[in-house]
Amino acid sequence: MTRHILILSGDLPGLLTAFRLVPYGFRITILEHHRSFSPATASPQFSESKEPEPPTSFQHLITQPSPLILPRFYHATWALFQELAFEHTGQSIQPVELEFGTSEGLTETLSNPHGITTLHPMIRLAGFRGLPWADRWRLINFLEKKWEDPHSPDHHPDMLTVESWLNSTQQSTLARQRIWNPFCRLFLGCDVTQASLEYFLEILARFWLSKPNGPETFLASPDMLDHLQQQLKEVLLGKGVTFYPSNEITLIQADTERIRAIALDKGERLTADIYVSPLSPPELLRLLPERAPARFSSFSHLAHLQESSGTMVRFTLNDTFLPPRLILNSGVFDWITSQAVRNADGARTSITGINLTPSPSSGHTDDWLQKTVWPHIKNMLHISPEQSFPSGEPPVTHSAYPYLPCLAGFRTFRPLPHTPIPNLFLAGPWTASLLPPSLESTVLSASACARAVTEWVQTSSH
Repeated sequence: MTRHILILSGDLPGLLTAFRLVPYGFRITILEHHRSFSPATASPQFSESKEPEPPTSFQHLITQPSPLILPRFYHATWALFQELAFEHTGQSIQPVELEFGTSEGLTETLSNPHGITTLHPMIRLAGFRGLPWADRWRLINFLEKKWEDPHSPDHHPDMLTVESWLNSTQQSTLARQRIWNPFCRLFLGCDVTQASLEYFLEILARFWLSKPNGPETFLASPDMLDHLQQQLKEVLLGKGVTFYPSNEITLIQADTERIRAIALDKGERLTADIYVSPLSPPELLRLLPERAPARFSSFSHLAHLQESSGTMVRFTLNDTFLPPRLILNSGVFDWITSQAVRNADGARTSITGINLTPSPSSGHTDDWLQKTVWPHIKNMLHISPEQSFPSGEPPVTHSAYPYLPCLAGFRTFRPLPHTPIPNLFLAGPWTASLLPPSLESTVLSASACARAVTEWVQTSSH
C-alpha cells in the first residue's frame, strides 16, 4: 500500500522536501499553512516577517524580503537551480565582491582569486589591505593548517565563541572590528563574542579553501525565492502532489506511539501515515501535546532556537543605474547591498541596508533618513552629490529583518530530521547541518528529511 505523507506547510522547506520525496512513489499532501520558517538571506529570514513598531512619522511602512547572498560554496543550492532549470537565476543573480568599510568611509575589497587557484588563499591574503600584515600572516598559517587537517583541534568548538579563536591567533582589535565581526554578523547573525566557533570555522574554511572557477559570492534579487517556490509548486502539481487549502493548525494529536491526526481551526482533522513539519520551532512546540517536550529532550531543545529581529531600510532610485555591491561594516548598517533593476520604465537601483539591532527607535525618523542615512549611502556607494533623496511610490521602505543567530552551543539544539515520535519528521534551515541556517541548509535539510523518511518506511515495512 502506498504511504500517505502530509507536509504541514507549503513554504520552501516543505516544497523542497516534497520534491525530494516524489521519486519514491509516496502519496503526498501539502497543507498550505502560511506561518512557517523560510530562509532568505543568507543571511536568511527564518519566519514570516513582522513589521516593527515605527515612529508615527515614518512613511510607506511595508514588509519586504531582503536580497539573497549566495556564496559559491552553496553547492546544493546551485545544483537545485540546475536540476530545476531555474530560468530566473540568469536575470537576478549577479557576482559581487566582499567589501569591508573603513573608519575613513572607504572600502577594502576582498578580490576574487586569479592565477593558480590552489594558492588563492595566500594570494588574496597577501594583498588584502583590510587586515594588518601581522593579522594576515597569522591567518595564512591557520588556513594552511586547516587545509592540511580540516578537523578542528578543539574537542567542542561549538561551545566556544569566535572570540576565543581570535585570541588564540592574536588577531588585533582593528582586525576584529573591521573584518571578523562584520564577517561574523553577515554569516552567523551575531558578534564574535557570541557566535559559535564551529560554524565560523566551517564558513571560513569553505569560503577561503574552495577552488572556485569564478566569482565566490553572488547577490540575488529579493523576489527570487518567490519565483523558486512558484516553480517548485508547478513541478509538484505536475507530479500529482495535492495542495490542501490554507488553514490554521490548532493541534497535533498524538499518543505515546505516533501522531494520529492534525486538527485544523475549522474543526477538520487530516490523517496520514507520515507527517513532515517544516514549521518554525516555536510554532511546532505550540502545536505538540504538552507532554512531548517534557518527555523528549529533542523537543524541549527547540525552545532554544529563537529568532531575532533586526531592521531593513530600502531605497529605490529611479533613472539611476548602479553596479551590484555588497559592503560589510558600513557604519550605519551591518551591510549594504545595491542592485540594478531593469524594467520597461528604465533603469532603477535598489539599495538595502541591514542592521541586526532591534526595531527602529524613536530617533529613526524621516529626518534621520534624509540627514544621516542618505548622505552615508551616497558616500559608500559613490552616488553623485547632486542625487537628491529618493522620491516616488514608495521611495523608501522600512521593515523588520528576521534571522536566527548562530550562538555558541547552537549545534546542540538543532534537531535531526527524525524525531522520537516515529512518524513525525522535521525539515527546515534550523535542523542539523554543518552550516548556519541559510538557503543552503534549507536545501540540505529537505534531502536529509527525505532520506530519513524513506529509511524509516523501509525499516518499518520489514
